Amino acid sequence: MNQALKTVRSARRAVIARSRARMLAGAGAAVGLAAAAAFGPGMPAALAATTSTPAITVADGNSVIATQTSANGLRFYWNMYGTGYWFGQQVVGNNSTYSAPAIAQDGNNVIIAAEGPDHSMDFYWEQIGTTGWNGERVAGPGTTYSAPSMAVNGNIVNIAVDGPSGTVEFYWAVNGSPTWHPEPVTGINTTFVAPSLAVNDGGVDIAIQAGDSLDLYWAVNGSSTWTREVVAGAGQDFSAPSVTGSDGTTDVVAEGPGLSLKYYWAVNGTTTWHPVSLTGPGAIPAPAITTDSTGPVVVARAVQGVLQSYASLDTSGNGQWVGQRVNNPGPQAASAATVTINQGSENIAVFGTAGDLEFYWEDSTGAFHEETVAAAGAN
Repeated sequence: MNQALKTVRSARRAVIARSRARMLAGAGAAVGLAAAAAFGPGMPAALAATTSTPAITVADGNSVIATQTSANGLRFYWNMYGTGYWFGQQVVGNNSTYSAPAIAQDGNNVIIAAEGPDHSMDFYWEQIGTTGWNGERVAGPGTTYSAPSMAVNGNIVNIAVDGPSGTVEFYWAVNGSPTWHPEPVTGINTTFVAPSLAVNDGGVDIAIQAGDSLDLYWAVNGSSTWTREVVAGAGQDFSAPSVTGSDGTTDVVAEGPGLSLKYYWAVNGTTTWHPVSLTGPGAIPAPAITTDSTGPVVVARAVQGVLQSYASLDTSGNGQWVGQRVNNPGPQAASAATVTINQGSENIAVFGTAGDLEFYWEDSTGAFHEETVAAAGAN
């Protein structure tokens, strides 16, 4: 690993080392999430082989993953932080889920959203420490034409999705209420790929691929007025984007021309977007972005199944970026990857070429380690 990468990750290493040592020492203790079945490292699980993008987040200190199966079911996995043992649950059965899911922690619950039958949108939740998923309908048939993007915004859940006729639709509900409120964000023929949503500085940001350009729509919390900004013009965006907010900025990443990887940032409250080209093996299909204490973190699948992680050397993302291959060794990546930060450790979920669900975590030296969450099989 080069010296620049060591520098950008040095702030996290002591945290990771202490946390993993503590969790490994207490591995026999009660865990925070209930499980239906447990699988040791590399042991098979009852899920289907699929290359739909998995969703990952942190709940109760543990990494949790949701996946669409090849039989169009919905699976949930979690592990005790610091161990290689993964636990699995079936959220809902076959012929129920028709997109990659979105996942988040909302108070004492884990929540999941996904496209349901007949282009509907469904929402599921389970209280941490219990077994049993609850479901409700967010939007009826003919409303949903992509994977959703979801975030928790105070005591409200926000969801964005590609709607009918190439629109972008936004839904929100107060915690504990089954009533979902729809808002149109854009007009028809705006986008035909999944949008990306982030809660940022008292508002909501939604990034979209508009043809081959990159747009951002934002609204202040409590307002239904959406404002459009052009992040990058025609010929600059060739994938669904990913958006996050960090340290007073909005941060967007997408595939650029020629399989390049492009990162854009703007100070909140301004309309000036700063492009940065991330050097490396490129990006196919949609890259993912999150933030940690040192700044933005980007993960992208490139040609020949290379899985690459990029870290910024400053919190704005305007300075030097450094990259590192994640799956070396490890199976080739066959899907887009998703990323989260757990106690300073970069955690990544992706499907391998054999259909296995793979998890990568960063240790106290900044190196990545691979675990098979569940092997490919029939669900």
